[in-house]
Amino acid sequence: MYRLREPKSTETTDWDAMYHAGTPPWDTGQPASELVRIVKEGMLRPGRALELGCGTGADAIFLSRHGFEVTAVDSSPMAIERARLRLEDTSEPVRFVLADAFEFARTAGEFDLIYDAGFYHFIRLDELDRLLDLLWRVTRPGSHYLTLVGSTEEKVEGGPPQVSKREIRNELGRLLDFVHLRPFRFDTPLRQQGYQGWSCLLERPAIVG
Repeated sequence: MYRLREPKSTETTDWDAMYHAGTPPWDTGQPASELVRIVKEGMLRPGRALELGCGTGADAIFLSRHGFEVTAVDSSPMAIERARLRLEDTSEPVRFVLADAFEFARTAGEFDLIYDAGFYHFIRLDELDRLLDLLWRVTRPGSHYLTLVGSTEEKVEGGPPQVSKREIRNELGRLLDFVHLRPFRFDTPLRQQGYQGWSCLLERPAIVG
């Protein structure tokens, strides 16, 4: 997700219009290189996965190819249509769902992995509490949350919404334990070197009683 100014609420942003206008700058048509890296490092055990804000589906299909049972959600009809068209060229059993992520999570059940490449860093200013509630609903002890987040370490025009390491720890650390919080580069056709970000892998802790 990319912007020139502070992000607006998800309720006032017309994501579908961005897809109708062409290819959004965050959509490279390929799985995120950081997601590929983490999966190939063996840091995530295949299981039930939920992607929030899946866009046109490249990451969801990649996860499915590596043994995950994937449900992928987006609120843009055009994005989901493109994702389902992409799926036709594969034999992967990804479930693409057109829905508001918060509403979907109410009855979605529990997952082993929650993944997003921009959902958290866009909605955190207005809807952090809703996101934490969502994560609590759809995880269980041992579940992982992987989010790719824009970084304040690089001062450039455009790019994803930027979040500091301290803010990430203070916000997501309320609910989950950090496995890693490390720098990476967002892929984008707008900038050869990409944009600096944080790769945040967290785990829901076991209840100690």
